[in-house]
Formats: sequence, structure tokens, C-alpha cells
Amino acid sequence: MEQKPAHTSGSQNSSGLGINAILFFGFGLAAGVLVAFSGLGFLQDSAALIATVFLAALLVVLLLGVILYAARRMIWSRLFGFAEVQIEELANPLASVAERAIAGDPAGATTAARDLVALALARYSWITTRRWIIASLTALIAAMAALAGTALLFQQNQLLAVQSGLLVEQNAKLDEQSVLAALQVQLAEAERNAQIAVQITEIAAGLGQVVDREAAEQAAATGTPVGLFNAIRAEDLSRAQVLRITSTSRAAKPYRFLDMGMRAHSAQDNTRIAVERRRAELPNTYARMAGHYGWAEAGAEVRLIDRAASPERGQLLTVLLSAGLLNLEPLNITGLDLSFAQMLNATIILMTVQGGLLDSADFTGSAVRFADFGGASLENARFVGGDIRDSSFAAVTEDRVLPPYDASKAPLTTQANGVDFSGAYVVDTRFAAANMLAARFDGAVLVNADFAQTNLGMATFRDAVLIAPDWTGAYLKATDLDGAIVFGADALATIATRAARDSFRADRFRADPLDRAALMDIPVVYRNLDLADVDRLTGSAPAFRLTRIQPFDDGAAP
Repeated sequence: MEQKPAHTSGSQNSSGLGINAILFFGFGLAAGVLVAFSGLGFLQDSAALIATVFLAALLVVLLLGVILYAARRMIWSRLFGFAEVQIEELANPLASVAERAIAGDPAGATTAARDLVALALARYSWITTRRWIIASLTALIAAMAALAGTALLFQQNQLLAVQSGLLVEQNAKLDEQSVLAALQVQLAEAERNAQIAVQITEIAAGLGQVVDREAAEQAAATGTPVGLFNAIRAEDLSRAQVLRITSTSRAAKPYRFLDMGMRAHSAQDNTRIAVERRRAELPNTYARMAGHYGWAEAGAEVRLIDRAASPERGQLLTVLLSAGLLNLEPLNITGLDLSFAQMLNATIILMTVQGGLLDSADFTGSAVRFADFGGASLENARFVGGDIRDSSFAAVTEDRVLPPYDASKAPLTTQANGVDFSGAYVVDTRFAAANMLAARFDGAVLVNADFAQTNLGMATFRDAVLIAPDWTGAYLKATDLDGAIVFGADALATIATRAARDSFRADRFRADPLDRAALMDIPVVYRNLDLADVDRLTGSAPAFRLTRIQPFDDGAAP
């Protein structure tokens, strides 16, 4: 057996390192290309095959090494004429070369030199072969480890991606859970407020007794029976009844409840529900009707109404009006709270609410006739899609103040900032001297509206139809008339002249002629007016659609 050399030269170390580096680079490159072009899925699907290939290569190299080691004497003997070489054996041929050379024996020196070279080659070939076997085994093992690490890294990234997706899903579930929790809280509030309905029913019964008593007294005094409807006054109520009405109104709190997707007493909603079943067969017809009536797409998910409301307060107001209690001032002064009252598609006639609290009340779709909301607080109240005629939202002057309010405190200003008349049909209604900051009249038809001295700063009249409005002294700072329809060739100049000084800029808008056919195509106009009505109300003046061509000057940032 050969003896292990005491040390390895620097050239041998560098050669071994070079071989290892080349092998590592080759296996690493092969693994990288395999992963890059085949993907992690291929590695996962072919893991057994890849492992088999690597183990087979490892076994081949190992068997080759064993065979070379076992047959090294025969191989070396056939190649070089020596079975094995000891490092000390190199000295004899080297000494023989020197001796032959000194003795002048060229043939002997040549033979000795050939033996020396054969011994050196045999020695070097065995060392090189051994190093190649060891380096190949090491590189194969390292390549397997590297490929396994790469696969694990890709697997980790894939699992992280899956985890990220699960976290997104979890967040969505948490959001949904939060929505459901909010639903639960609001529905619990709805359940609590439902108990107030019992008290409102008792109030209705008490008012019914008052109506019957007053009717009997009138019948006895006149000798003739009275009709079912008999107006009563707050003075006809006992102090206990007044306090019960006001305390019930304050006990009922606004909350958000489920949006059912339709209003039971709305003709438009009922038509939409009726036509919905034929939508798939008549999609174009449905689309045209949706555009005409302004139908909105209903969401599939369960949702709450867009803002808090109090159906109980709306029910209480309905009871008061049904009992004929039309003048609410005595109740208002004792603390009646009708803010957030929801009273959809109602009929309101002859009601007065001076000093009333109606902030954020919702009268969407209601018909209002000869009602007076002057002097009330109507901040952010809604009259969306309503039919309002011969009514007033104007500030209450001294001659109009109703008891028990003090006429010397007049005028009683109507606070209607943010009030919403979108899509409403408003005829012969006064808004004079009211505070209507950021009010909304988008898509409404306004006939003979009185805005004298009204604060309409930041209000919007987008796509509204304005027939004979009175802008005298109206404050129109940043008021948006984009898309509004006005009548008369000098309509813009008229607005600028009559509005409060320097509050309206006519150069911010452009007036484009609009023919009568296009005017009558507007749904809210078509539903409420015919062409003869338009000509009569406007004196056959030409119509113009306004387009805002300049932005509002918002000033410097704070």
C-alpha cells in the first residue's frame, strides 16, 4: 500500500480547489436552470426522480472509485509498468540517471529517465484520480443539499404567498365580522326603539279621545255632526299628554337599520319591483326606464341605510298630524325632538313647525302642501324627490310668529344648511332669508321659487330646471349651476345683477341653447309639466343649459 504524503504542495491545493469550484459551479448552474425553467412545481412533482438521479450518480462515482482502488495495481502496471509507487522509489531511478550520466552511458541514462517519468506519472495519475473521486462525491452531495435548499426556499416563498392570501381573506372576514357586529348593535338598538312604538300607540289612543271629545262638543254646540277629521290644538291636550309626547320623542334615538331596497308607498319603487322580473328578457327597456325614473342598482349584500334615522319619531309625527294637531309650536317649545325622523312618502298638509327640531329628518318622496317650515332647524334634512307646493321655508317675520313664541324676537331664521331637495318638484315655495349653506337642489324643478336674501353659499343646482326664480339679494358665493336650465337670453346677467353684490360670477358659466324637445325629455319635467305649462310659466322664453367653464377659487390652503 502506498503511504500518504506528509504534505501537499500549493499547486496541488490550488488544482484541487479549482476542480471543486468547477464541479460546484456546474452542479449549481444545472440546479438553477432546472428551477428557473421548470419551476418549483416540476421539482415537487419530480422530487423522487431527481433524488434517484443524484443518488445514481453518487453511486456510480463511488463504485468507480472502489473499482479504481481495487484494480489500481493492474491498471497502473498495464499503463506505466508499475503496480504501485512509493515516494522513496523515485530516488533510485533519479540516482540511476545521475550515475549513468556521469559514467557517460547515454542509453542507460535514457532508460533510467524513462523509468523515473513512468514512476512520476503513475504517482500523479493515482493522486489525481483519487482527488477527482473525492471532489465528485463532495460536489454531488453539496449539489443535492443546494438543490434541496433551493426547493425548500421556493416552497417557503410559496407558503408565504398562500399565507398572505389567507391573511387577506382573514382581514376580509374580520371586516365582514365588523359589519355584522355593527348590524347586530344597530338591530339591538332597533329592538329597543320598537318598544317605544307601544308608547306611541298609547299616545295615539289618547289623542283619539281628545278628538272625539272636541268633535262631540262641536256637534253639541252646532247641532250638526262633524266629520272624521277634526283639527285640535295643543291647548286641548293635558299637561301630562304634552310631556308624554315630548319625552317619547326624546326617548326614541336615531339608529341605522336594514335597507330593504324599496319604499312600500313609492310608485317608482313599486314599478321597479314589478318590472324587475322581466329585466333579463327586456334589458334595453329596463335600462331606459331606469334612466327615466332614476332607479339605482340594489346591492346583493345585506346593508344598513346610509345614515341614522328614527322611524319612531316619524311615526310620532304621523300620529300628531293624523290627529289634526297641525301647529306644533306649543310642543316644540316644551322640547319636542323630531330630528332624524324618517317619514317617507308621507302627506304633509298645513303643518307649522316654528322652533322645531327637524335636523336630518327624512321626508323623501313626500307630498307637502301649504306647510310652513319657517323658523325650524332643518340642517341636512331630506326632501328628495318630493312634491312641494305652496309652502314656505322662509324666515318667519314678526307678523307670522305663532304663539307661544315671542313676536318681538322676530325674525326667526330657518336653519336649513345642507338640506336636500334633489329631484324634487317645488312650486310656489318661499325660501326667503333662510340659511341654506351647501343646500342641494340637483335635478330638481323649481317653479317660482323665492330665494330673496337667502344664503345659498356653496349650494348646488346641478341639472336643475329653474323657472322664474327670484334671486333678489341671494348670496351665491361658490354656488354651482353646472348643467342647470334657465330661461331668457340674459338669464346669467339677471342672476348676477339681482344676487348679492359680488357673490355670483356669470363668467364662470356658459349658456348653450336648449330646444323644447330636449327639455321635455328630462324625466322630472316630463312627469310634472307639459309643453304648454312650460311656455305659460316662462312666457315662451328660450331655454339655455349652463355649463361651468371655470373652477371655483378656493383660495390659499390654511
